Amino acid sequence: MKKILPILFIIVSLTLSGCSIKKEYDLHGKEQVEALREEAKGWQSGRYLFTDLGTGEMNQAFSFMYNSDGSQTYLYEHITEGSYYIEYYGGGMIYILDGENISVLDEGSADYVSYNKDNPHPYSAGDLLFYENLFVRSSVENSDDQGNVTYLYNYDTDKINRSLGTSLKSFVTTYAFDQEGNFMYFTQSNSDGENDFSYRIELVDINSITKIENPMMSE
Repeated sequence: MKKILPILFIIVSLTLSGCSIKKEYDLHGKEQVEALREEAKGWQSGRYLFTDLGTGEMNQAFSFMYNSDGSQTYLYEHITEGSYYIEYYGGGMIYILDGENISVLDEGSADYVSYNKDNPHPYSAGDLLFYENLFVRSSVENSDDQGNVTYLYNYDTDKINRSLGTSLKSFVTTYAFDQEGNFMYFTQSNSDGENDFSYRIELVDINSITKIENPMMSE
């Protein structure tokens, strides 16, 4: 995406850095989490819904699907401080609404990137459900108020900071599964000592989306 939000910075940066895992830790929930992320790579469509845990408001959504020719369509929406940001890609041009300004990127644009089954958008391949085994300092198994089993991963910020040049003080994620093993939600919280970001991701419409409209194109 052209606009990278602070709460997604670590996900995008570690994805693009191509971290290689030379050693795996035996973490609580490791098999379930890794199985979920592997399954996500094969989803043909889906929608990620983001809720800001500080405000309790859902302020982001990422929807995607594959087309019959193998190309990918996605729609990203974000509302912040009264400003609306949209990004749409349907296998051709990328349409961007930033506030009241609309821009279009074609194949000749510097920021243009095309996505398909061979090169999927990282958000559509499970990377939003952040997990890097080698960076985890400790893990805890617990349960939430709904009876879901939760796996909390406390990350080693020194390792992340050395890898990315960041200044994180804390970075924690949680995966929740119901008693039948179905994925329920994911949370991520991180802080650099001055700014705190916490959000929750829920998944809907997995493998059931057949069309994603471009909201910037009038009928």
